[in-house]
Amino acid sequence: SWAGSIDWSSLSNQERAVLKSYQTQWPSFTTDKQSSLKRWAALPENERAQIRSQFTQWNNLPPARRISLQNKLEHYKSLPVGKREKIKKWRSWIKSLPLMEQQKLRERWSQLSNLERKNYIKDLAKKYGSVPL
Repeated sequence: SWAGSIDWSSLSNQERAVLKSYQTQWPSFTTDKQSSLKRWAALPENERAQIRSQFTQWNNLPPARRISLQNKLEHYKSLPVGKREKIKKWRSWIKSLPLMEQQKLRERWSQLSNLERKNYIKDLAKKYGSVPL
């Protein structure tokens, strides 16, 4: 057992039930992995289901797409805080649009020039409220 590890018997009944498939491996896990699993087991079932779904979606992506998304995340993390805040506001605004508009935006965005994008966003802003930037 690792120093500082979490003893199986110290887990709550719910945590043991959720993590039962890991019981035999539990002592060999690092403390960090045990802590992560303990936090995951403490989440409500609907949140665990959402995480499993997202994990499945991630695993089903082609490797090139996963690498592309990882690179985008690393780029995002390297941006100044102010720029990241603008991106968060932009994404929040996009999510506030009706689902059909979000889908249309996703489908069309990469095919539009910068000027067409500006005009498209202006049209959406007139219809649904301005972008909070």
